[in-house]
Amino acid sequence: MKKLPNILTNLRLASPIYFIIILIIFKNQQIQSLILFYLFLVLSITDYLDGYLARKLNITSSYGKVFDPISDKILTSSALLFLCSIDNLILLPSILIIFREFLISGIREFSLSKGKKNVNVSILSKVKTTLQFFIISFLLILNSLQSKFIFYEKVNIEKLYNFCIFGLWLVTLLTLYTGFQYCYKVFQNNRMGIK
Repeated sequence: MKKLPNILTNLRLASPIYFIIILIIFKNQQIQSLILFYLFLVLSITDYLDGYLARKLNITSSYGKVFDPISDKILTSSALLFLCSIDNLILLPSILIIFREFLISGIREFSLSKGKKNVNVSILSKVKTTLQFFIISFLLILNSLQSKFIFYEKVNIEKLYNFCIFGLWLVTLLTLYTGFQYCYKVFQNNRMGIK
């Protein structure tokens, strides 16, 4: 039971493998999107579960502290790369999000390698991750729909999709802001002293 949070983290770390297998087995793009939607949804829930179990069972590990945030970044990046292959509108915000995630991971590792105190994840960063999961999930499910109209043409999928693109840009801005916030905290708390 004590290893369960790390097992859930490992499931997310392996997400690119699942994505590749699905893309190889299924050739239809809409089927790929649908299956990846369910997969992404399940893996997103594991992010909440491993944190909940770690707190409830009072389990903390160095492995979890390092790889839990990295697993979220890998899952998000894998889904964004898939969406980029479908729509160029997603490319620019995806590049910015992935750039931020790698930069923060690098700063965190550099700080730890210097023996500096790790900066805890802020509430705003957790909100950012949750919003990323929601927006990506919506984009995946909307891409899986065969028709542009559902519910007797009362809901226009194209408008919903454009709204999600707008939401992705808002999440991108929040992602960049929390990245800047994290960098500032690292600088303030640890006085990194890059040489």
